[in-house]
Amino acid sequence: MNKAITAALISALVCPGTGHFYLKKYNIGTLISAVSLGGLVYLLYQAVERAQEISEQILSGAVPLDFNLIYQMITEQPSGAKAVYVSIATWAFIIGWLVGVIDAYRLGQALDKSLDKSLDKADKR
Repeated sequence: MNKAITAALISALVCPGTGHFYLKKYNIGTLISAVSLGGLVYLLYQAVERAQEISEQILSGAVPLDFNLIYQMITEQPSGAKAVYVSIATWAFIIGWLVGVIDAYRLGQALDKSLDKSLDKADKR
């Protein structure tokens, strides 16, 4: 398997930016990983915070132990500034992942071409 496909698969299936680490492009890989994982960490933080709020309301008796009501509270969309931040974090995660896969493939393809050219030159000698 060539480096382009390997790097793209690693970046797609493991973590954004890991394909760049495979290609020894550490700065770009770190940037893509930081952006994507930063968005993911924020989304997880918001999910845990929301779960704690709901569980505190259930334990205090403010919310009855009703599945439909709890489900409605969980799936309720955030409002105001929190909704904007959640949207930004979601898009940062998605775009970071896609850019990581596409760029890892692009860099891997360029590396494969340069390796093929150097092998062709070595064969001609």
